[in-house]
Amino acid sequence: MASITTIPRELTHGEELVVISRKEYERLQKHLAEVRDALSKIRQGEKELSTGKTRVIKSLAELR
Repeated sequence: MASITTIPRELTHGEELVVISRKEYERLQKHLAEVRDALSKIRQGEKELSTGKTRVIKSLAELR
């Protein structure tokens, strides 16, 4: 992980701020987007499962 600098609360009037490199920030933004996408797909799958739009299989051979 890249080095992180913390700005003291005394300088920011109560807020504690963190400074990170742009590269690290962009990596974290990309990771957040991927997590949001995965959670969205999970919610959609759970919704389809609860409404009966999916089928349960016992083995991968049933997919053929």
